[in-house]
Amino acid sequence: MAARRQWIPMLMILAATLSAQDTHQPPIAGAGRDTFDEQREIERLRQQPLEWFGSFYFAYSQPRGNFKRFLDSINNGWGLGFGFNGGYKFPSVPIAVGAMLDVLFYGSQERKYSTPLIVGGVPRMVYDTVNTSITFVPITVFARIAPDIGWLQPYVEAGAGLTVISSTYSLESNLGGKQDDSRSHVPFQYSIGAGINVKVADVFNIPVSRQAFYVHLGLRYVYGDFSDYTFWRFSDDGSRAVETVTGASRTDLYVVSLGVQAAF
Repeated sequence: MAARRQWIPMLMILAATLSAQDTHQPPIAGAGRDTFDEQREIERLRQQPLEWFGSFYFAYSQPRGNFKRFLDSINNGWGLGFGFNGGYKFPSVPIAVGAMLDVLFYGSQERKYSTPLIVGGVPRMVYDTVNTSITFVPITVFARIAPDIGWLQPYVEAGAGLTVISSTYSLESNLGGKQDDSRSHVPFQYSIGAGINVKVADVFNIPVSRQAFYVHLGLRYVYGDFSDYTFWRFSDDGSRAVETVTGASRTDLYVVSLGVQAAF
C-alpha cells in the first residue's frame, strides 16, 4: 500500500510535465498569417528593368532626290514591306543598342504574251510570262536614347549599315524555256530617326519575371551613299520588249514604321 502511494506523486508530476510540453510547442513559422503578398510581388517586378527588346513592324518607304525621280520613271516610286529589330537597353541609363532589318518591296510587274507557232508541222500557242521586281533591304545597327516616361517611351536614334538594292528579271515559256537575271548593289548608309513606344500591357509571371508590350511608331531617314544601279522595265510602246535601265545617284530614302514591340 505504501509503495502504491509513492507512485501516485510521480505519475502526477509526469502528467503535468507532458501537458506543459504540449501547450508550449513553438509556433510554426508563418502560421496564422499570409506569407505571400501578390501585390507586393507585382510592385517588385514592376521596379525591375526590362533589358531586352524586340519589334516587328510594317513599313512604308520612299526614295529621295534623283533616286526617287529615277524609280518614278519605271513606276516604282515607293515601297511597302516589313521589318524586325532587337537589342539591349542598359538598366542604369536610358540608352539602347541593337540591330534592325527592313525588307521593302518596290514593285513587281508581270506580263504574259501569246505567240502562234508551227512546231513540227503542228500549230502551237506559246505563252511567255515575264516578271520584274525590285527589293531594298536596309541592314542597320543603331544606338538610341530611350527614356521611360510612365507608359510612354519616346526615343531618338542614330544608325549605320548597308542597303542591299536588288533587281530581278525572268522569262518563262510554257514550252519549258526559261531565262533570268539579277543585279545587286550594296551602298553604305547611315541614318537618324525618332519614334515612340506606347505601352499597352504588362504581363507578370509571379514571382519570376515581367514582360511589357508596346505599340510602336517610328520615322527614319536613311542617307545612302552614291551608287550605280540596274533595273528592268517593260517598254512603253506595248511591245513585249523588256528594257535594261541603269542610273547612278545617292540612295537616300525614308522609312515609316508601325508595329509592336516586346520588352523582357
